[in-house]
Amino acid sequence: MNQTDLSLFNLIKAGDLSAFEKLFNTHYPVLCVYAKKIVGDIDEARDIVQGVFVKVYERRDTLEINTSIKAYLYRSVYHACLNHLKHIKTHNHHHESLKYYLPLSEDHDAMIKAELEERIWEIIQNLPEQCRRIFEMNRFEGKKNREIAEILGISVRTVETQISKALKVLRKNLTGFFTAIMLFTTVA
Repeated sequence: MNQTDLSLFNLIKAGDLSAFEKLFNTHYPVLCVYAKKIVGDIDEARDIVQGVFVKVYERRDTLEINTSIKAYLYRSVYHACLNHLKHIKTHNHHHESLKYYLPLSEDHDAMIKAELEERIWEIIQNLPEQCRRIFEMNRFEGKKNREIAEILGISVRTVETQISKALKVLRKNLTGFFTAIMLFTTVA
């Protein structure tokens, strides 16, 4: 890291807001252009870059940068963009899976289906990190338990347990939803 970067970084670590603003104002516009090239949407790119800066500021006390600040920011934005694209891909795959498993035809049914999809998505997003990741790898990416275990460096039994836990949480949280739907459709 050059002397200018080191001085700026030390000021930011010390909580100097003007130093952080200088960093933000210097790099934000070009990082947004860079992110847009990856994700294809300027609004999403701006959100991603802002998120990276928020994380930098929140973690400023413990943050260690061994390269230049600019290189660190580009690498962080790159990974945030890839995570964003993966999230969208997973969400779209989830949406398509629900279409397959819930073939509904009428407008009324489409509304219920959309509500169900949203509810399932919320439940999955609220699972503990490892549980959610394993469940998504299995159900949405089509990975086998052994493959997930190898990727994450955990036992196959842990993968099985986490998938079982996710399914149990889904069943528990969707029971009330289905009961409400049944009441609604019998009244309508």
